[in-house]
Amino acid sequence: MDTLDHRLLREVQADARLSYAELGRRVGLSPPAVAERLRRLEASGVVTGYHAAVDPARLGRPVQAILHMQVDRARFQRSVEQIQQLDDVLQCYRTTGSSSLVMVVAVASTEALEALIDRLLPFGEPVTQLVLSVPVPRRPVAPNS
Repeated sequence: MDTLDHRLLREVQADARLSYAELGRRVGLSPPAVAERLRRLEASGVVTGYHAAVDPARLGRPVQAILHMQVDRARFQRSVEQIQQLDDVLQCYRTTGSSSLVMVVAVASTEALEALIDRLLPFGEPVTQLVLSVPVPRRPVAPNS
């Protein structure tokens, strides 16, 4: 990857809807060159997809929480398979330390959060933290220098 790839990644992470022509203007490449570089970045696994940022509260899910859970080895795979089926779980990370799984969830109410916790109890005991605000929103990933 070179400096142009880094600039292209910064632009596409900020707005994935930009046309190849606009991306080209911003980074100093022709539209075909932009398309080729993006294809290479996709093929190499650097770009894994294009996503819309959505406000869960505006979709009826104003309560967001982080759930930590320690799941024993015997139940781990089955737990992950069940968690993948839960629409309230936006992200799930396998982690080290006192929690083997950390989930980001968005639900309609505290009652819905309680119901979600109840569904997770067969796999471990969730420790829940309510999200009050997001002082650092999702931001572009910069290359390691």
